[in-house]
Amino acid sequence: MTVLPPDVTSDLTTWARAFRPVVEQFAAEVTTHVRSEIPAYAGPDGGGRQQAVEKAVAAATHQFLDTIDGLPHRPRHVDQQFQAIGQREALAAGGLAAFHAALRVAAGRAWSVTKALGPEAELTAAARGHLADLLTAYVEHLAHQAERGEAAARQISGADVRQARARLADHLLSGQYSAEHETDGSSPWSVPDEIIVAVVEPDDRLADLGALHRSGLVAVRDQQIVVIAAPEARTELERDASGARVAFSWPVAPTEAAAAHRWATRALELVRRGVIDDTAVVDCLQHRTQLWLHAEPLLRQRMCQDLLKPLLAETPNSREILSETLLVWLETRDSAPAIAAQLGVHPQTVRYRWKRINELFGESLHDSEFIVQITMLLKASVPLWKAGDQSDFERFRDEQEAS
Repeated sequence: MTVLPPDVTSDLTTWARAFRPVVEQFAAEVTTHVRSEIPAYAGPDGGGRQQAVEKAVAAATHQFLDTIDGLPHRPRHVDQQFQAIGQREALAAGGLAAFHAALRVAAGRAWSVTKALGPEAELTAAARGHLADLLTAYVEHLAHQAERGEAAARQISGADVRQARARLADHLLSGQYSAEHETDGSSPWSVPDEIIVAVVEPDDRLADLGALHRSGLVAVRDQQIVVIAAPEARTELERDASGARVAFSWPVAPTEAAAAHRWATRALELVRRGVIDDTAVVDCLQHRTQLWLHAEPLLRQRMCQDLLKPLLAETPNSREILSETLLVWLETRDSAPAIAAQLGVHPQTVRYRWKRINELFGESLHDSEFIVQITMLLKASVPLWKAGDQSDFERFRDEQEAS
């Protein structure tokens, strides 16, 4: 850092320490503005790219403040994070125009937050000028790191090979692949008899996209990194993902790559919604039932309104205990004592609950088709409710008010 006059240094130090407590809020605001102003960064709410942008902004801001406040700080590896961003942009074949625009948004928001910090962090004209110079230099440094990452990614595979591999990945993921794609001997990758599809959520720990690229075919879909590889490459892929969350399909024929991609993407969505446990590695094979049950979200919602209406009309506490009890009975058909042991309650409590369940559903509980439907429906819905998803109850209330 350039040596500054003591009074300017003091002002900037005070400013940096006032800014530090609002870094996370600042990162969230920057991410919101970036997603609304730059289409390339829009993506789904709560998606991997949104989280990656927010983490990168927070880490870069903390590092910038580290250089000003004069205190010792731990390494933040911001350069590596921005090099990884450049690598991802290179794989997406979109260039760095959107990234540079995002940097400009972040710098602009920094000044807006500075104005709102209060009189204790007010800067003199001299300090403000030096801060502008420091911020400009830092933004240029981050841009340079992203450019280094983009150049490294492009060097890993030449343009012609990269484009050929991208076309092959497109054929596989769109369901248009056939063995004829390899008959002329020019395929950029030898497609095995079985493949797996891995979907990786972008993360600041994912520093070496080149390693993923060497494991198979790499594509970017909806701000997520998709890798098509041989099943035996899974261990290597887990290592190369470096702790970023990744969902693996089970082995399928190459012609089923599009379906495998859909399963892995859905698995990550269910992790975000709290249905599947949040782990670094998500194995679709272990969650096939939930993937199947959530294949048609709108159908599940409609069936919930039609078949579980009596349950939705209960109070929140009653809904929770009755749905949990009913689901255990549907899955086990055990006695009241056995169900009570599983739920950790007294058998008489289960009997009271079962009496209320019979009052709600009556003769429908003797209809085999109804039993099959609500079993699947509750297996899909109860995990959502436990994770805090209130949309089914809100939809029920809205429909009741409208009727």
